[in-house]
Amino acid sequence: MKNMIVIYSCTLLIAIMNFVVRKVFLDILTIDYLGYDGLFTSIFSYLNLSEMGIASIITYHMYAEIASENTGQIRKLLSIYKIIYRIVGVFVLTAGIVAGLFLPLILRKHQLNDSWQFIYTIYFLQLLATLCTYFLAYRRILFVTHQRIYVCTAVDTVINIISISLRMFILLRFRSYIGYLIVAIISNVASNLIISALSRRDYPEITRTDVTREDIRKLNLGHEVKNMMATKIAGTIYGASDDIIIVAVLGVGVNGIVSNYRMISSKLQELIISAFSSIQASIGNLVYDKETDRGIPFFHTLDLAGFGLALVSAAGVISVSQEFILMWLKKPDLLLPYSFVVLMGLNLFIAIQNNPMNYFRNSLGHFETDRNYMIAAAAVNVVLSIVLSMMMGITGIMAGTVAGHLLIFMGRTVVVYSYYIKEKPIRYYLMFGVRVVLLLINVALTVLIGNLIRPHISSEILFFLIKGMVSVIVSILIFLIVYGRSGSFKLLKEYAVRSLEVIGRKKKNA
Repeated sequence: MKNMIVIYSCTLLIAIMNFVVRKVFLDILTIDYLGYDGLFTSIFSYLNLSEMGIASIITYHMYAEIASENTGQIRKLLSIYKIIYRIVGVFVLTAGIVAGLFLPLILRKHQLNDSWQFIYTIYFLQLLATLCTYFLAYRRILFVTHQRIYVCTAVDTVINIISISLRMFILLRFRSYIGYLIVAIISNVASNLIISALSRRDYPEITRTDVTREDIRKLNLGHEVKNMMATKIAGTIYGASDDIIIVAVLGVGVNGIVSNYRMISSKLQELIISAFSSIQASIGNLVYDKETDRGIPFFHTLDLAGFGLALVSAAGVISVSQEFILMWLKKPDLLLPYSFVVLMGLNLFIAIQNNPMNYFRNSLGHFETDRNYMIAAAAVNVVLSIVLSMMMGITGIMAGTVAGHLLIFMGRTVVVYSYYIKEKPIRYYLMFGVRVVLLLINVALTVLIGNLIRPHISSEILFFLIKGMVSVIVSILIFLIVYGRSGSFKLLKEYAVRSLEVIGRKKKNA
């Protein structure tokens, strides 16, 4: 509960501040800068492949050791993590310098409004920000695996508030994008240093220790990395290809416009997922304690909660994104086709609905099982995005993304159902199909009601708020009608009541 309250509150605050700074950013600088940012982030995602999924592997090994209170092995795992991350950091630096030489090939088809000196300056500044993670952030894993992620969140939030305030000042006073990036780098370093110091204070017994090849061999990292690597490569190709395809086919400006819509989707997704991330360590303990009599009902309850949140979020994004963009940025030329918005909302629905499944899958391991699904997802996304972009523009690229995401969803489901639920996943796939239909019915009803009330409301802001409220109310009604009498819903209510009782006792004791 402490994780959930802190993470949720902080995520909401930072999301609001990010929307404000984005508005200031676009009022002062050009949309192309957002396009560069998305492109460079995608390039660095490919460089981050050298991490080989070590973080995920070390994390799920730590869950088992923490459950058995094996401090010596935890120290070895952390030391291995640190060594590997520093090696990876050096590789990323070298590869980043080489990758920079290929920027002209990606950007060559389009007229650039900035000098190459400026483009390379912001490229290497963002590369530096990426490197900070590998050299400074490895001790965060202790808070994550000990169910104390709220500590990292609190530190990140304070630093983010300071950073966002300084970046807004630099934009307003100096109109400098380079200064904007430098502040972001300094805040990243400060946040990681503070968290590292806190982890040493709170876990003084978990110090650096010598590790041997035999220690690494016992962990069977080679086998797991081999299986994880294919998944990691495919996941990166899937996640990072869109920006590169958009820039290469449609231009850096279009990528900047897309980033505004992605910001709506991603911030909402962060807000929702923050509620789940607080219980990742609890799920890890549940899985490794072999408590399937508690774990399986908990999974179905969490899955139902994920659907409810996905329904509200995706329906809202599809229904009012266009109105929000106009109200927020006040520039009609920054609107994209409604068909793109529908597909973006569907992609968000898949992500949030599948999130509880991801947390169980991350705790279980078995990376080889969904490897082929990930490879297929990457291939489908790239091929469909390129082909459909020629016919449908940005909507075609989004269609490729959704198609690939469905394959990822299927692979994660196979892992959880095969190794934990011990059932074939076909019933779950059918249930997911029904849930997508419920989403479409929700959107259709919201749009219909919105069209009926639109002639009677003159205020754009008031119409946005009313239409958004209609979307939420319709979502809740559909959810209650379909699942209100299910066992999972009753268990969900029980968890909610118990959580409120915990909060009440804490307040009373305080």
